[in-house]
Amino acid sequence: MHVLVTGATGFVGLSIAQRLATYGESVVALDRDAPDAAATQFLSAEQGRLRFVRGDVRDRAALIELVQREGIQRIVHAAALTPTPDDERADPAAVIDVNLVGTLNLLEAARHGAVERLVFVSSTAVYGSPEGRPLPIHEDQALTAKGMYAVAKHASEQLCARYAELYRMSIAVGRLGSAYGPTERRTASRRRMSQVYALAHAALDGRVITIAGAGLLRDVCYIDDVAEAFARLTRTNQLRWPVYNVSAGEAHSLHAIALALAELVPGFSWREANNVADADLVVLPPNARGPLDLSRLHADTGFVPAYPLPQGLRRYLQWLRAA
Repeated sequence: MHVLVTGATGFVGLSIAQRLATYGESVVALDRDAPDAAATQFLSAEQGRLRFVRGDVRDRAALIELVQREGIQRIVHAAALTPTPDDERADPAAVIDVNLVGTLNLLEAARHGAVERLVFVSSTAVYGSPEGRPLPIHEDQALTAKGMYAVAKHASEQLCARYAELYRMSIAVGRLGSAYGPTERRTASRRRMSQVYALAHAALDGRVITIAGAGLLRDVCYIDDVAEAFARLTRTNQLRWPVYNVSAGEAHSLHAIALALAELVPGFSWREANNVADADLVVLPPNARGPLDLSRLHADTGFVPAYPLPQGLRRYLQWLRAA
């Protein structure tokens, strides 16, 4: 099967492309940036089944031509900007151009090609504030997206739903929780790192890290599980729902994650900040999220997370030490 993965040199797209290639799919990996050393090394075993193509999701005509020329059958759209608040203020149009217009362009490419399934990598940011929500968070709960990134993801989901209705397209949306693990790194498109990234690097560097919001919860998911979930959404022929939560199905506070890291890195320590301005790592109440309900994903694809937090952290630290 010929699969196009966008954002394929980024953290999430890279692992999805690699997982699909290990399953024997022929992967066209699209990104506006050439693969860096980390991406090249990560994919070294998959060179025969994966081919990089330079391209930009903002170029609709080029996407349509690529999908038709390569005989693409399925698409995983993972390209996105993950801006900091300062990035949003400086250039909000760039976030919309990539994260919303880019989605429209992929939908158009799928519509004009022979694409059997498009999988859109969305975000649990579309749920907005966790205040008053029943837990675990189900896909049918109300969406109260705030922030340019979340708004663009929400609008992209609505585009996916409308295209599916208008053109009878098979489209699956995966709302991704907070991913962590190997190959997470700063790039031109990824400026905001995960909380686990910050904690793990502080632990290995021997730095004391100051945390604000240490008791707030996030559903964090090891990247290998993320890749497996999206590979299953791509390869499963019959899906009953338009939207699926993708994460570990367990929520942990930063305090709990730090304690788990201290078990693996003796001497790692942290302290709670008296205020946000003094913190190295911040989780604000609007960005907290309880555990996600994975029952749809499990029922339709058989997905079960393979890496609970202690195992995921152990593998991540092994990779960081070897990198």
